Amino acid sequence: MKLQKIIHQLSPADFNNFSEQFKKTKADKFLLLLNHYRNGSTTDKIILHRLKIKQAAFYTLKSRLFDKVQELLYKSTSDTRIELLLNTANIEHLVYKTPRETAIGILKKLEAELLVHDMPNELISVYKALKKLHIHSEKYYDYLQLYNRYVAFNLAQDKAEEILSLFCKTLGDFTLSRNEETLNLLVLYKNEMINVCRLYQSHHLHIYKNILLINFALFCQNKNEIDTDPTVEEMLKESMSIIDSHWEDRIYKHLKLVFNFLYFEYYHQLNQHKNASKYFESITESSEGLLLLYHSSFVYHYLISKIEYFHFEKIENKLINEEEISEHEPNIHDISSYTIYHFYKASAEFYAEKYSAAIQTLNNLINKISYKNQPFTEIEIKSFLALLNIVCERYDQAEVIIRSISRKIINENNSAKYYNANKFLTLLKISVSRKEKEKNEKLNELNTFFEASNTGEYAFLKSLKLDEKTILLLCK
Repeated sequence: MKLQKIIHQLSPADFNNFSEQFKKTKADKFLLLLNHYRNGSTTDKIILHRLKIKQAAFYTLKSRLFDKVQELLYKSTSDTRIELLLNTANIEHLVYKTPRETAIGILKKLEAELLVHDMPNELISVYKALKKLHIHSEKYYDYLQLYNRYVAFNLAQDKAEEILSLFCKTLGDFTLSRNEETLNLLVLYKNEMINVCRLYQSHHLHIYKNILLINFALFCQNKNEIDTDPTVEEMLKESMSIIDSHWEDRIYKHLKLVFNFLYFEYYHQLNQHKNASKYFESITESSEGLLLLYHSSFVYHYLISKIEYFHFEKIENKLINEEEISEHEPNIHDISSYTIYHFYKASAEFYAEKYSAAIQTLNNLINKISYKNQPFTEIEIKSFLALLNIVCERYDQAEVIIRSISRKIINENNSAKYYNANKFLTLLKISVSRKEKEKNEKLNELNTFFEASNTGEYAFLKSLKLDEKTILLLCK
């Protein structure tokens, strides 16, 4: 039961409210355990000693506190549609305990509200009840058709959400591998989403489709597959219009953050820095919440773009102070998100000139994750690691890594895919060469050429920029 983590994540208002309840009821043991878990500086063994209770009683205390925390969180949840859900829960009472005409009148009102809020799952219960109440009427067959339609509609909405989640997962895999087979799978998900959304008129389905199409256009670099789609700008404007017109919708309250992220990525890719900055400020304030929406969009790309954004502002040395570095905890089973986060962390350490820390971050990453199926990313990480070792004057380690990278690129046998990687590798080889003369001039020329040509679907270490100071360190 991740009780300590949940208590740590309570808002100050919820925590204070909780504490006051325990003080009023004189529940001193609950209050002591709550405060210790909030501070996070004491072990269970020490808490057990201070409470002066046995181990079994301590586990019971923790279990009861967990139940109370769950109840508090449930009661503090605000959702304008809860009343509708409660009314739906009372449908059986309407059918069995309310006069027929009254029950039908209430159900028709509930039907109208649920249609406005696009709640197909709850409409199934309404039409199921209306079928029963019209068993001796010709309208029975009308409600039977509506019931069947919304059962199918509900399945379609679940399917659309599932397709979007699988698409986002696969998009992360594609970012690491740049694999053509993975890209083909993304195309299949795209076409499947379009086909599902053709079946029903639903603003929720339309939003899911737009999110998928925008992510595809921004992060897949496949122009042939987006020729017949609306433009990214058109889809963004249309989606925000839908969300604004359904401002009470519980799902849209979260997805609005996704669209702010997509707006930022769109303007960032167009190099419209002024427009991008407006959305960047918005999502930075909620970055922790944004990274929880990995199932609804490729939100971890925000960390890659954030490095590039800080480059433009010439404040990349401040990345180390950002909240994501100290507070975020990515899921190790989500390989793409885990990799992007730790690459972001290593980049922040690099720009803060904490080179040894960056080496440790990347070494830990390689030791924990196998990139057998993502050779492109493995070569990126090892190239960055070789660079850091050179800067720290660990030339023997750097040369071992460089030889490993060279073998990997040769084995891949794809000159187009690794063109930019080979250019960067040449830069590393010149740096560690003991025979090379005029290193500074050659490295500057090569770095300028690399940055100018490092574009397209196989861009290599795009968020890593080498300044004059770093070039000088590479010349030693």
